[in-house]
Amino acid sequence: MGVNVSPHFMNTACNFLNCKKGVIPFGYLGLPVGANPRRCSTWEPLIDKIRRRLRSWGNRFISLGGRIVLINSVLNAIPIFHLSFMKAPTAVIKKIVRIQREFLWGGIKGGRKISWVSWKEVCKPRCQGGLGVRDVGKVNLSLLIKWRWRLIQNENALWKEILVAKYGPSACLKVHWLGCEVASRASTWWRDLCGIDVKDGAS
Repeated sequence: MGVNVSPHFMNTACNFLNCKKGVIPFGYLGLPVGANPRRCSTWEPLIDKIRRRLRSWGNRFISLGGRIVLINSVLNAIPIFHLSFMKAPTAVIKKIVRIQREFLWGGIKGGRKISWVSWKEVCKPRCQGGLGVRDVGKVNLSLLIKWRWRLIQNENALWKEILVAKYGPSACLKVHWLGCEVASRASTWWRDLCGIDVKDGAS
């Protein structure tokens, strides 16, 4: 894989170094670098990973309380790294929630079961009558908004210097806690970050 180089040069370099030519997107630390996060296909490997984890538990009987613990500690933890860097499409969030909901009410085998309580109520804190299951969509937005916070707080951060070099000094000057203007020629990641609307602590 090369940037701003001809295919002939890439083939020659691969033959000389005795290595394979990579393509974009490619995996790095589990993330699909160069993939479009707005496409559901980008998230399919993550969805499959969550399903595989469910299948690995076999046919064990797990109580309702145990399922709640597993949803928060395992099923919600698997996508955290992805959700920290990319804004998940609504369809992907719905798929993850569906897996969690079917596991909560149907156990390991899942399947379509009666949802005795709406998922919105399930995600409420216990002190408010909910079950304390973390809302994946809100977790995604809260993790992404941290990047905006760091951009404001860390004046000498290397990644901020990269953004300034790419979009110009005025780009970061237009960033504030409640929102920011989208720079011209902005990447999908930057547009998603700037597009998060924060109102009274919620998006």
